[in-house]
Amino acid sequence: MRITIAALFAAVLVGCGQKHDDHAAKGEKPPDAAGGHAHGGGEHAGHKAALTVLDLQTRDGLKAGTAAKLRFTVPDAGGKPVTAFAVAHDAKVHFILIRQGLDTFAHLHPEVDPATGELSAEYTFPKGGVYHLFADYQEPGGMPMTATARVEVGGDAPPAAGLKADVPGLLAGEMVAARVSVGGAKAGSEAKVRFEVLDGDKPATDLEAYMGAMGHLVVVSADGKQYVHAHPDEKSEAKNVVTFGAAFPSPGVYKGWGQFKRGGQVRVVPFVVRVP
Repeated sequence: MRITIAALFAAVLVGCGQKHDDHAAKGEKPPDAAGGHAHGGGEHAGHKAALTVLDLQTRDGLKAGTAAKLRFTVPDAGGKPVTAFAVAHDAKVHFILIRQGLDTFAHLHPEVDPATGELSAEYTFPKGGVYHLFADYQEPGGMPMTATARVEVGGDAPPAAGLKADVPGLLAGEMVAARVSVGGAKAGSEAKVRFEVLDGDKPATDLEAYMGAMGHLVVVSADGKQYVHAHPDEKSEAKNVVTFGAAFPSPGVYKGWGQFKRGGQVRVVPFVVRVP
């Protein structure tokens, strides 16, 4: 099966650190969406959206519970597949998969065929339904970009639970907990997303670098149209505190996933915030 989907490349101001290069994206049709890729610092920079097409190929229909190898390419300005990718945070491409309803999240790093530009990643979708796909990448000497698409997965597709704001608060993640707060959340302004990672009731002081940073943050709006992928501030107030800067383009409900590495394992702490 071959699916050709329109994708949007863009950038907005997100993140805090040295310089923030941001992206925005949506699925099959160009949305009025925005998102970001943040890289520590104080100066912010963005670029205008550019329309392109993401070509996703699968040999068989995608089905929940069945391992699939996703294959896709990203076209350059001339319409040919990009074959050269710059390494950003220890990977050439960061591939994010989120089910509609925002109850399923995955962060993969596809293999790249340098001859054809084909990207491939193996994944078993845990549930059926529509998934938003986001591929963050950068051509050598170019700006960070996000290619995005949507794909439907067969199989049992239970409805996702409704989203309810839970920050500030003590939140449980995958074998980890964190006190999470979002300071200054306002549409069009940069907010501070702060994680105080805990080991039981004590500070988790053994955080390890994950893909070149002490954490990763992905935030998506409830409708899947707004997307942010940020990396943390370089300076931290404590060993177990990781802070990100993120700009929410419009009011509404957003869900975020903070990723942290402990004991060689990546742990995820989700949260939900309502932005006025």
